[in-house]
Amino acid sequence: MAGQPMADKSVSEPWDPFAKGNTEFQLGVGAFYSFGNESEVRPRIVDVGGAARLGWMLTDVASDGWCRGNWEFLAEVYGGGIVEGPGDVIVGATLLLRYNFVQEGSRWVPYFQLGGGGIYSDAHEDEVQRAIGSEYSFNLQGGFGLRYLCSDRCAVYIEALYRHISNAGMADRNLGSNAVGGFVGLSYFF
Repeated sequence: MAGQPMADKSVSEPWDPFAKGNTEFQLGVGAFYSFGNESEVRPRIVDVGGAARLGWMLTDVASDGWCRGNWEFLAEVYGGGIVEGPGDVIVGATLLLRYNFVQEGSRWVPYFQLGGGGIYSDAHEDEVQRAIGSEYSFNLQGGFGLRYLCSDRCAVYIEALYRHISNAGMADRNLGSNAVGGFVGLSYFF
């Protein structure tokens, strides 16, 4: 109609990195330190390395209060060098389920996650130790993290994790390795 102002189509809703269907790519560096009985049979194992993750937002942000957030599924690849203990290398892949605590208007986004996958390590070649008895083992992990959104597309993160490695009795040596550690890194949302 004549005389009516036209709507400004250049103004749109801000982009929501946690909207259902969006994707996140993470790169991080970190370390893990095993704990428990530190002997030749179950030695301390320290590994330092990096992880790359690709995540998919499974749900939109929902709920109210402190539990307001969404679910995310991630696939992770990890590679590291063993700097203390038997072996030289540890590499693996993990599937993770994460809950993001997304508070309206906050740039801080805490989360918790649980996951499992598989690892390869050459630590099994040291036959004195009984913690890692085969080249392929299972990896179970859980932890907490915190992101700071630098923009709608980029964030920095820090997280603390517990990791258990075991071959589930598929080899004679299977005391397992329990470790704590974590990552610091960058996230990009698209």
